[in-house]
Amino acid sequence: MLKGVYEHLDEHVETYLATVALTIFASLVVFQVVMRYIFNSPLAWTEEMARYALVWFVYISGSYAVKYQRHVKFNVLVDMLGKRVPLAQRLISLVIFLLWLGFLLFMLNLSFEMVRRQIITGQLAPGSQIPMYLVYIGLPLGLSLMSFRVLQHTIRAIIDIIKNPLAPIPSSQSEVD
Repeated sequence: MLKGVYEHLDEHVETYLATVALTIFASLVVFQVVMRYIFNSPLAWTEEMARYALVWFVYISGSYAVKYQRHVKFNVLVDMLGKRVPLAQRLISLVIFLLWLGFLLFMLNLSFEMVRRQIITGQLAPGSQIPMYLVYIGLPLGLSLMSFRVLQHTIRAIIDIIKNPLAPIPSSQSEVD
């Protein structure tokens, strides 16, 4: 049962979190429009909270893009190399994943420091008066999810190198829907 829960969360965690953030964002924007144009009484906190929900949505969606490898990448040279030397392409992919993981972990460390500083300063959002560290927590959350997804790709790349070092690799063009 625990494995089933893990597999479900592994498959859908970004979808659930992004859906919540996007729903909050859209609801607050609609509420703000209704308050401004129908009741002629705009609320400052709704615009602010919508902005924060959108920021959270972006960070979480970044992890979704990493999961399905839909981020921007340039594969022309790697694809040409892969047709001739598949092992080299696999090794280059592994190195890229390791560099990416290192960068994400470095940024994750900085983001925790940023949240820690927000907790210490006790800064409040001007309109909603919520603690700003709640807004900033979206960054380490998104970076943690991205790091986890890149780690998954790294492990798959290592397994692929071990099991299929010389097997042909399909062009990355086939990844595009």
